[in-house]
Amino acid sequence: MRTLFHAGTAMLVAAGLTTAAEAQTPQKGGSAIFALAQDPSGVNPDTSSNLPDRQVGCIIYPGLVTVSPEYAPAPALAKSWSISPDGLTYTLNLVTTKWHDGQPFTSEDVKYTIQEVSSKFSAIFSDAGKAIDRIETPAPDKVVITLKQSYGPFMLALSCITGASPLPAHLFRGTDPLKNAATLTTPVGTGAFKLKEWKRGDYVKLERNSAYFDAGKPYLDEVIAKIIPQSSARLQALNAGEIDYLPTPPSSDRAAIEANPKLKTETSDIAPSFILALLNNSNKPLNDKRVRKALLVATDREYILKNASFNLGTVGVEPFPTNLGWLVNPEIDYSKTYAFDYAKANAMLDDAGFKRGADGKRFGLRIAVFANQYLDLQQTAVAMKSMWQNVGIDVTIEQLEDATLLKKVYSDRDYDIHLTPYTTYADPAFGIARAYVSATMGRPYGNPTGYSTKEIDDLFEKGARATVRDERAKYYREVQALIAEEMPSLTLRQYRQFDGSTKRLKGLWNVAVGNGAWADAWLEK
Repeated sequence: MRTLFHAGTAMLVAAGLTTAAEAQTPQKGGSAIFALAQDPSGVNPDTSSNLPDRQVGCIIYPGLVTVSPEYAPAPALAKSWSISPDGLTYTLNLVTTKWHDGQPFTSEDVKYTIQEVSSKFSAIFSDAGKAIDRIETPAPDKVVITLKQSYGPFMLALSCITGASPLPAHLFRGTDPLKNAATLTTPVGTGAFKLKEWKRGDYVKLERNSAYFDAGKPYLDEVIAKIIPQSSARLQALNAGEIDYLPTPPSSDRAAIEANPKLKTETSDIAPSFILALLNNSNKPLNDKRVRKALLVATDREYILKNASFNLGTVGVEPFPTNLGWLVNPEIDYSKTYAFDYAKANAMLDDAGFKRGADGKRFGLRIAVFANQYLDLQQTAVAMKSMWQNVGIDVTIEQLEDATLLKKVYSDRDYDIHLTPYTTYADPAFGIARAYVSATMGRPYGNPTGYSTKEIDDLFEKGARATVRDERAKYYREVQALIAEEMPSLTLRQYRQFDGSTKRLKGLWNVAVGNGAWADAWLEK
């Protein structure tokens, strides 16, 4: 067996996460308030991918691992682990701790959760779950997971954000996890904070867990999630000092936050993300790849980046975000192959057989965007409408409520184009494959394009199953070459999101993929 992580390494990694500006002795006490866009529907991160659910749920229910800035697994409830040379057997050594109700946390909780909840209900972990052959619990503090087939990012899959946080088997076993009170109303986790009070539609108040497994933490007495539905009201609350932390505000808010001497912006713990224009490849004329390519050529992505996205990130130059450097395909560069050029786009559409009519129009398209979030994407749709008019395309923008949009796009596929962010979750097997593989069709934030090929499905499968990064990268580069040629969707932008907060808030940004390291957070007096 080869050891991949141990406690000493964890300490070094944790130390490296803190910037020089924050290399201070944490101060204890106080309450930190952060904004939520909506009331959580529940707080079980294994059964819901809804962001507010996870923003609270991952504080209460930590994962077996967290993710380092290098996108590698780092210890959490699993303090160390080893992997067999064939990449099939994972031995996890667990911390000694208790659930918030005083019951001991054991390997049986991990086994139950992975087999009965994460593998069945988590949209992200489920693929990793399919690779599992058996789970053994030789000791209360040891879990041995044997895979029937290798799965490259298996350790990364054991984090909270990927839906694999251990749940208390003594409360969940024999129940419906979706309806269990520990999912919906009264969570019982092992996290740094535990539920104190939940006033629906107003706030969720969490108090310090004095029995937290990382001695001396957390530093704060309370963490309060304040529900503020309107984006402008969230910014106003931050400026007024009514909240301490504003996760992932619209890019248009950045200047206002940085103009306030009491506030700061930080690179968010949300993984590298990208903006896709998903195209319904089943609808005419989008079923013609020549038209899909012409749309990218007719889109001034630099203008959109500057004016709709306020220079947050960079223009997308290949199908996957280049932020995940190990999978970059150096032979693909959209800025050259599909450079913005109205004359070329017009010629491409003419050559595809879509001539202008007497009114100067070729055809019409609908762009679906969220009505209550992603203001920059609403502005992007307006810009694209203006641009595409120059090549004879009549665009209608549909601003839809979340539930309506998800059904219309992902279930009914009653759309032409949908603008949406996709988070990579630090690995293409988690956050990128879902936008292109056949298996995710019909799922929210899956693949609604209608574009489905065995070749792409197989390459994504090989990329996930390989255990050596160079081998994985080879498959993902092949996938990108196919996508760049077929263009089932348009990659408009890649970026790392940012957070706004009071300058007094320290230590929160200590993980690479998550919703804030609240156990490490503290307020400067």
